[in-house]
Amino acid sequence: MRWLNHQTKMAAMGALLGVSGLVLVPAITVQAASPPVSHRGSPKVPYFNHVFVIMMENHSYNDLMYENDVPYIHQLAQRYGIATQYYGVTNPSVGNRVGILSGTTAGTELPHSKTTGLTQPNLIDQLSAHHLSWGAFYEHSRLSSSSHPIYNYQHGHSTFLRFADIANNPARIAHLHPLRSLPAELATNHGLPNYVWIGANSIGNMEGGYRSPGQFTFQGAGPGGATAADRQLERGGNNFLATWIPRIMHSKAWHQGHNAIFITWDETSYNASNPVTGYWLSDHGAPGSPVIPAGTNLAGNSQYLFPGGVDGGGHALALVISNTAHHVVSATPYNEYSVLKTIETGWHLGYLGHAANAHVHTMAAFFGHASGRSSPPRLAVGALSTYDARLMDTPVASSAATPQAHTATSLATLSTTTNPYFARGVSHQVGTTVTIQESQAGVLNHTLAFTLPSSESGVRFARQSSPVGSTQIANPSDQGVQFAPSSAAARQVSIPVVTPSAVPSTALITGLVLDVSPHAQAGPVIATVSSGSHVLGTVTLGTVGRPAALTAPQMMAPVVLNHLMAFPFVPGTSQRGNHSDVLRIEGQYPTSRSQDLNQYASFTTKTNVPVVSDTAVNLTSQAGKQYWAEVRPINHPASWSSAVTFSVSR
Repeated sequence: MRWLNHQTKMAAMGALLGVSGLVLVPAITVQAASPPVSHRGSPKVPYFNHVFVIMMENHSYNDLMYENDVPYIHQLAQRYGIATQYYGVTNPSVGNRVGILSGTTAGTELPHSKTTGLTQPNLIDQLSAHHLSWGAFYEHSRLSSSSHPIYNYQHGHSTFLRFADIANNPARIAHLHPLRSLPAELATNHGLPNYVWIGANSIGNMEGGYRSPGQFTFQGAGPGGATAADRQLERGGNNFLATWIPRIMHSKAWHQGHNAIFITWDETSYNASNPVTGYWLSDHGAPGSPVIPAGTNLAGNSQYLFPGGVDGGGHALALVISNTAHHVVSATPYNEYSVLKTIETGWHLGYLGHAANAHVHTMAAFFGHASGRSSPPRLAVGALSTYDARLMDTPVASSAATPQAHTATSLATLSTTTNPYFARGVSHQVGTTVTIQESQAGVLNHTLAFTLPSSESGVRFARQSSPVGSTQIANPSDQGVQFAPSSAAARQVSIPVVTPSAVPSTALITGLVLDVSPHAQAGPVIATVSSGSHVLGTVTLGTVGRPAALTAPQMMAPVVLNHLMAFPFVPGTSQRGNHSDVLRIEGQYPTSRSQDLNQYASFTTKTNVPVVSDTAVNLTSQAGKQYWAEVRPINHPASWSSAVTFSVSR
């Protein structure tokens, strides 16, 4: 495993929570990374000379801020304004694009809703009434031609043409231009509109091609390198911004008056394990997000209906660049309505739709000088006081007790990432990730089941075990197997298959969690894997026992504790007395085709059972997310333990 020296942004951890049957001791705090400047004071939105708006697509905040493929975006976040609590108004994209121009989704979040010919008043109406100029500049795309050089889907599916009073007005349509014409206007500042919309093509805006039924072709099982195509999208978006932001900021227009660039991602990422929300990672929102009724079918699958309530667009990223302000970090909740309200405030236009809502905040924080620095965040590390005794009571696992973890039948080949050590008497220990390679398309065509033998009385699946299935296929446009949310009983975990694969595909099952009784027999925990009536083989989910005494420390299976996780390890024989160890955690998606580790955390602990919070290390339970943890004595830089792999299940 290649470990990258890449530091993530770490949030402060709240108070450690008690967990049934386990007692937490007081935390030890260690300083994490130095923070950016935070904003204090009450700045006002200036009267803008020019506003530039760039709307990107379908990548969550965590996906971007913990991803190695977007270095220029990270530079912008570290140097200019970053909104850490920005949310899409809703899912999918249409509502967000309509919302940023009109203050309403116009009901476009609902299935089979009208998405063109909209009659809502919009920002263009306001700009025209106040004699402010506007223009939209679109990058050439696969849908462009010499006769129609504008990024313009048929039936008016471009953002502006969704509104009838723009699409049916040739004078307004004339405000849509090819992006190649923008540099000339930036150079002279003659004729450059006050409001400039910049539209990247489907690679530059990170959206990519459309999904084939049930298969998330670019985001895959989750964000952040889930497929090679998604990495191409992230690099494409990063390069688009790295090309056009400097062109704007080096232009004559940028240095005259007050100017701002709003870069927003319209919503969060896809998540193949979340059909209830329409296969989006989250439906969280900020004020103004629509409320939709229970029973709405957002996924196109009548088995998984929305329970009713707020249908937000999930946690996304927004960057604000001003030609007057310093680096500013704002944790105020914002969304597309906030961008609209900020522009309306600066130009005294009045407010459209939800922009008039007092709970929708302007982004004024980004247009003043930061007046102070916030205190450095601190990462809390605790210990389970009862765990160490249980760990040492666990017998040593002999090498003979671990069978081969790879099996194959005529239907599929099974393998696992690691063989974790389970401690006796400890609940919620994380098992290995299981890989199932189909021998032919459609092998996984009924419920996928993992069954423990009835004779294995000392080990059971945890009730909170909620593993997810994700898919890796050679061509991202092909149809891979699609899974529904899982269910867990003591002896069996079941993951329904919604759609069989059209081509042989590889399924990755992550998030298996087991409880081990104090009297569990030492040795391997073997599960039978089946799809419907067909037995695919057996896999070893881990081994009850601890490693023999080694010179270097050795990791055990991580333990899931609601929003906390424990990372126990057996100290090395060379460790005596009062000593400290360094624990580090990294993560990526197992469908990634390279060592593209997109998360990293490292800190010091004086206990061999450190406990950290989800927020401290940004642990996520998205479909397919895989982590590695390892430890070393602080005075032995080269003595890292072998890495244990795990995935989070909630």
